[in-house]
Amino acid sequence: MKEENPFDRKILLQKGRPSFDQNAAIELTATLDLCWAAAQSVFGKKAAPEHALTLLPMFMQRADAKRQQALAQHAERMAAASAQPAPAKRRKPGPKEG
Repeated sequence: MKEENPFDRKILLQKGRPSFDQNAAIELTATLDLCWAAAQSVFGKKAAPEHALTLLPMFMQRADAKRQQALAQHAERMAAASAQPAPAKRRKPGPKEG
């Protein structure tokens, strides 16, 4: 993607939009740009925008699968950590013990 482009100008003009909208648009555009680069690397000068559009859902599915895997691993670690017994508290010595 060019440094000066219509998308970046539009994002700058829409500063009032919620940040999650802007972030989603930026991430989607960056992913589409990555798909276009992938299509160009495979098809060279014969690459067409349709190739990038075909790759986009595959990229998104793969990213979602990796995200789901990371969430499951995190949940497993949290479950394992909560299943461990708490360390025993040391008893304070009583008046006759001290």
